[in-house]
Amino acid sequence: MNTARISRRPLWRLAAGAVSLAVLVGATGCAGGSGDDGTATIRFSWWGSEERTARMQEAIDLFEAENPDIQVEGDFVDWSGYWDKLATSVAGGNTPDVLMQEDRYLGDYANRGVLADLGEYEIATDDMDATLLGSGEIDGTQYGVPTGSNVYTVLANPAMFEAAGVEMPDDTTWTWDDYEEIANAISDGSEDGIYGTSDYSYNETAFSVYVRQHGQSLLDENGELGYDDELLVEWFERSLRLQEEGGQPPADEALNLDLLDSPIAKNVAAMTITWSAQLGPVSTAAGQELVPLRMPGESEFERTGMFFKPGMYLAQAADTEHPEAAAKFIDFFVNSPEVGEIFLTELGLPSSAPVRDAVTANLPESEQVAADYVVDLADEIEDAPAPLPNGAGDLADIMNRINSDVLFERQTPEEAAAQFRSEAEAAIG
Repeated sequence: MNTARISRRPLWRLAAGAVSLAVLVGATGCAGGSGDDGTATIRFSWWGSEERTARMQEAIDLFEAENPDIQVEGDFVDWSGYWDKLATSVAGGNTPDVLMQEDRYLGDYANRGVLADLGEYEIATDDMDATLLGSGEIDGTQYGVPTGSNVYTVLANPAMFEAAGVEMPDDTTWTWDDYEEIANAISDGSEDGIYGTSDYSYNETAFSVYVRQHGQSLLDENGELGYDDELLVEWFERSLRLQEEGGQPPADEALNLDLLDSPIAKNVAAMTITWSAQLGPVSTAAGQELVPLRMPGESEFERTGMFFKPGMYLAQAADTEHPEAAAKFIDFFVNSPEVGEIFLTELGLPSSAPVRDAVTANLPESEQVAADYVVDLADEIEDAPAPLPNGAGDLADIMNRINSDVLFERQTPEEAAAQFRSEAEAAIG
């Protein structure tokens, strides 16, 4: 490998008025540092629960035991506070040496010169799926290494299908019309208050699968909207029909975005559309063994639309004082079977094939089902969406709000499609 070349482009303020949040675990006043004994100290920032943080500390302890010349200081908050805190740190010239990233924000930070080119370091990626690894690449530069893979999918409750007298679908051939018919049939065959599906039209990721199936894209390689508005009109119309015909809950019950408190988790909906990695947690919440199904429409239109998405990425600060130490930590984190056994599938099905093979034997049944499902899809996934442009992180909130207006009939699908385009174009401007 060549000697690391660190970008010295100036840092831009990423969020105006971001509120500075206290570092909850061992943070220092600045990223990086060196001890009197020559020990390199790097800061690693992530989002997540207390349970994830305990696992992160286990991984850090393993790394430090193998690399006594490097100390890793943990820095975490929950998801809701992470991005404000990171923006404040970056604006103050205090970017963490290693930081967790997400696909909606990776391009924003990379394009502003905050992140290092990981291709300049000895981080092993040969055992990763090419489309998965490529999702962390922007204009030929690898800014993020995926920790694991997810795929957007249908989670279904077979017991609720059986109770309603409805057969499970053949998910290799079912269509979007089939999805509507099955959801309505489950509602018709069940007692009042039980529905075939929860609402899915709030989610821009599910819509991305739909437009990919039609040979288009939510966001194209130029960072612009790449779909016809007629498709978004159809998208909202399908959800409205399901609501009107009883296949999904009414609007005032449908819009709970907390998956573990959602209709499928409370056993009042037989299907939902979400990430495959949620199979275990949702099964646990429901007290039922759920199963993953391919998205409807994969064989219906021009091509398949499903794609692998990293659970998250690890990225490195372009201005870290210890680039080799930071890269060594990233390499260890994604390629160590011992780290894989700590997290199992919490960060997605491990992106490294040897790590994945090491952990799958130890998975609980529901997570084993999800892992086998993702592996089996490898030959069907055609490619990954283009890297997301600056501002793409706003699209989820825009879609959710506009979808709410549609379901409450404050806007027609045509009006909603036009508004989404207007607001999305302004966000990614």
